[in-house]
Amino acid sequence: MRFPASVLSCLMLAGVWSGCATAAETPVVVAAENTWGDLAAQVAEPDMHVTSLLNTPTIDPHLYEPTPADARLVAQASLVVANGAGYDAWLDRLVQARRGPLVPVVKADGWTGWHEGDNAHLAYNLPAVAAFVSRFSAACQAADPQHASAYEARGKIVMAAIQSVLEHVTTLRAQVQGQPVAATEPVFTPLADSLGLVMKEQAFQVAVMNDVEPPASSVAQFDADIRQHAVRFVAYNAQADRPSVQRLIAQAHTAGVPVLPVREIMPPDTHWQDWMHSILTQVAQVLGQPTP
Repeated sequence: MRFPASVLSCLMLAGVWSGCATAAETPVVVAAENTWGDLAAQVAEPDMHVTSLLNTPTIDPHLYEPTPADARLVAQASLVVANGAGYDAWLDRLVQARRGPLVPVVKADGWTGWHEGDNAHLAYNLPAVAAFVSRFSAACQAADPQHASAYEARGKIVMAAIQSVLEHVTTLRAQVQGQPVAATEPVFTPLADSLGLVMKEQAFQVAVMNDVEPPASSVAQFDADIRQHAVRFVAYNAQADRPSVQRLIAQAHTAGVPVLPVREIMPPDTHWQDWMHSILTQVAQVLGQPTP
């Protein structure tokens, strides 16, 4: 396990090697991404303070390099939350560098429905999100029994908000299921599956996600599907722009095929449930369906 020199220095200053870091008066929860940090905050605050390391929608979580400030926060955390699934492995390294008592870590990939190799973009997977909130609420109650009833009550409120998103999905699914769509990367795919949409261009998506050039055959197929209007819209990851993706989006605009920008990190100052409702509304709009 290797860290940049700056991070090593920070870890030593933070006391994680010696175990001398002290917890803040209010317990701190550190989240890798603001998608999970927001859900955690809705359950934990004000009895715990939640800090998300990745808050900017322009950052690619796959490629992120942690900073000394990140190391200090993780060193002092009472709970840590993450996506898991290999998506934010850099946070695992910071957790492993701590000394002293093990910090509880709640990951979205702890959901029983996820298996190795499945789609890692779990913030778009409603059952995974619900399972995360349930497990995080339980972790808060275990870490801070004095406020257990408050965590449980707030957890129920968040679960109700997730149920509202699920009802939105169910309503829209009845209108759009079976329609073919495409994406440049499998960020949106879990939600597309919930809507019953038929996701095409799988080989292209996997290549882009793995940061390799898509096979020529998959690029040609994507081109043809856009030209022939064989897909109703193209979703693209606005955080992982590259020339091959830009060209396809430009081609979709030229052909009159709607495009749907999606992100792996939520826009600031929003809640996960509002973000999901907004995406579902955009899907309805591009597919010509009424919106609530």
